[in-house]
Amino acid sequence: MLTVIASTLTPVFVVLLLGFIAGKRKIVDNLQVRSLNLFVMNFALPIALFKATSLTPRAKLLSEYHFVIVLVLTMWTTYALNFIIQKRFFNTTLGENSVRALTVGLPNVTAIALPLLVSVLGQGSLVDVAISICVGAVFLSPITLLILAYTKASTQGLPIDKQIKDLLIHLVERPIVIGPFLGIIVALLGWHVPEVLLNSAELIGKATPGVALFLTGLVLSSQKIHFSAPVISSVVLKNFIQPFIAVAFVLMLGLTGPSARAAILIGAVPCGFFGILFGLANDIRSEVSGASLLLSNIISLVTLSAAIYFTASM
Repeated sequence: MLTVIASTLTPVFVVLLLGFIAGKRKIVDNLQVRSLNLFVMNFALPIALFKATSLTPRAKLLSEYHFVIVLVLTMWTTYALNFIIQKRFFNTTLGENSVRALTVGLPNVTAIALPLLVSVLGQGSLVDVAISICVGAVFLSPITLLILAYTKASTQGLPIDKQIKDLLIHLVERPIVIGPFLGIIVALLGWHVPEVLLNSAELIGKATPGVALFLTGLVLSSQKIHFSAPVISSVVLKNFIQPFIAVAFVLMLGLTGPSARAAILIGAVPCGFFGILFGLANDIRSEVSGASLLLSNIISLVTLSAAIYFTASM
């Protein structure tokens, strides 16, 4: 099983390293990454999320409500805890704090959970992965998007009613929100997306994890990596505490079988890159989030192995 985890994490480190080297050697400008970030956030990622959610069977979406609730509560709890900790002990700004919270609260489902769950639980876990992508995109990501939009509006001195209106418009207009929402609607209505559109979505969707990780490596190359107290606290919460938060909600809601194991393993997956990308889109380069992502992935070689071992009997 250690081999499975290592083979899953190795591509992540390789692509991160490629981006890091490209930035350090100035092969790619690591300061002017806005265009690449816009490609990921407005095209590749929304299309990939639409495809993943639209292919989720309607019966599975409707029957797995306990699984959905466990994921939502696990992500929300972790997000809130990190938000409070970072604000209380490290006095971060609102925008920076929301980026850190999302980096910790939302696991790297697309690049790590997908191949890992298929290796551990089989092809049937693909639906669980698709659902977890839906949950993160619909229930967690918009929180950070709203906070970042509010922060931006506040700096411009807009009236509160104008801020609220602009925030809602800003949220519903974001491709990263529209993509998974449309996918869920398609899945619930039982519509079949034409094969040619699915093939087109797959073509650009396959690029999403790789480009996002390469972009993250670029960003890391422009920062000083310090494993400071905010970083360590974030990684402890993500790698060691979030899996137990998932266990608590699994027991509380009586979730059993492969879905229960999938929920716990998703909670054990290391930090994701959504927070860093959202921050970039709003001119926030979070060194803490970058270092947390790096350290979380390194430590997950041990913590993921433990999670797989202790959930083997489920």
